[in-house]
Amino acid sequence: MSEWKLWQRVVEVPHFESSYSLPHIEGRGVEMATLDHDARRRRIAEVVMDVIAREGLEAATVRHIAATVGYSTTVITHYFADKHDLLLSAYHLMDGIAAKRFNEIYGRDPTDLVGYLMSMSALDATDLGYWRTFIAIWDRSLRDAAFTAELRSWIDEALLRIQAFIKALNPQCADPARVARRLFAMMYGISVQLVFDQASWSKDAVRLALASEIEQLVGRRTGITSSAG
Repeated sequence: MSEWKLWQRVVEVPHFESSYSLPHIEGRGVEMATLDHDARRRRIAEVVMDVIAREGLEAATVRHIAATVGYSTTVITHYFADKHDLLLSAYHLMDGIAAKRFNEIYGRDPTDLVGYLMSMSALDATDLGYWRTFIAIWDRSLRDAAFTAELRSWIDEALLRIQAFIKALNPQCADPARVARRLFAMMYGISVQLVFDQASWSKDAVRLALASEIEQLVGRRTGITSSAG
């Protein structure tokens, strides 16, 4: 049994829903005629992410995406040249979602490093789908230079965003880049565990673990204790 099929058997991923949602689009189609070019590309990319999360990377063909959206393959290839281009669109969309989350949380409280790291993890159904899509593309990233570049860019941007929170939380932090790498690795590891087993970490457990690590590495109290709700 392939690794991807094992993930599909272990965890059933619901369709994306939330303020960052990538809604599943039924085969009856979507009224796209009134959308501008960029909005149409985004809508198709949302479907690509949904299909990858539910069915695997191999399922994200031009024909299957077209059928899911309710458009002809000609319309899909008007916006995306081929499957390679479709998959890259999913990566770009994930980048946009990550940037939106950063802007919202940092704009609300630039010291909320715990909240930001939790928003990056696979704790809820929406984020589980996001991570399943992300992990599904890893193999392609090992063999395709364009995907390798996208993955490196995603990681680099994530590290810079984490550093921004670290610097806001403790401007005297001696090495925010090193701390960001350690916190990123922790969040990454927790999320991979959650992809396989959603019961492996509760939200409270993740929050406490991150808070403890941040307090040790950044040298600032987070105000989060074991009694936090």
